[in-house]
Amino acid sequence: MNKSNTNRKKTRRLLFQALFSATFTPFVEEDFLESFFSKDFEYEIDEKYLKEMIKIIFEKEEFFIEMIKKYSPKFDFEKMSILNVLPLYIAFAEIFYLKEEIPLKVSVNESIELAKMFSEISSKKIVNGVLHNIFNDYEELNKQKENYNGNKGYSIFKKS
Repeated sequence: MNKSNTNRKKTRRLLFQALFSATFTPFVEEDFLESFFSKDFEYEIDEKYLKEMIKIIFEKEEFFIEMIKKYSPKFDFEKMSILNVLPLYIAFAEIFYLKEEIPLKVSVNESIELAKMFSEISSKKIVNGVLHNIFNDYEELNKQKENYNGNKGYSIFKKS
């Protein structure tokens, strides 16, 4: 694995942690990024990827929620563990908005790894199941994403 892929993998983990934190306290991107470039805590991350993913996830969250609701009918979204939702958000952002940059298989595998790392082992089944269901309608969803005009105001993230 080259250094770029290693940094991307680390950055994905940090992205997950930042998003998880943002469900409890308002997210301030500058403060979050500053902590990674301080002398006390220096971490090699893919800053461009991190910023892009944060922007996509916050802007497209309602589309992501609708996909989860539609493609995981056995689960009530409002009762789903955030630890299961966040790997899906990350996968959706990569699959639908960064697909030229990141191979589909990598996005799926990395999301499943995040679910296993930060949640229960059984979480990988949920993440894998939702992603599998989405691929059956991928082309249609890819068209819908541009026209999706959700404005329900629901978010898992804490607003300032």
